[in-house]
Amino acid sequence: MGTDEMQIYDFLKTAPNSYASEREIARQVGGKARLKREPDWIRPVLTRMVRDEIIETDGYGQYRIKLREHNKPKPQKLTMDNWENWQLVLEEEPKEETRGVRPDPPRKS
Repeated sequence: MGTDEMQIYDFLKTAPNSYASEREIARQVGGKARLKREPDWIRPVLTRMVRDEIIETDGYGQYRIKLREHNKPKPQKLTMDNWENWQLVLEEEPKEETRGVRPDPPRKS
């Protein structure tokens, strides 16, 4: 990563969940003077960072640090071999559309 890329990364790291516009990033990282001299200096840098998957865009010219997915370990069946590190897994919550709706009672045949 070059100097500009590190400065952009440090700026976006201050608010990782919110998007910042191209102009706002250019002003904060390069300063007002550089933005006046070279208004489009930031575009190739941001494009390269998106291509390298360091940052992500919302498609409207706003950028933020790419969030990583957290991998959840898949629960294993409790056996005699793994009883020391077992994990209690509860059923998933009901879907939104079925929440609050009572199930039909069983029918007599």
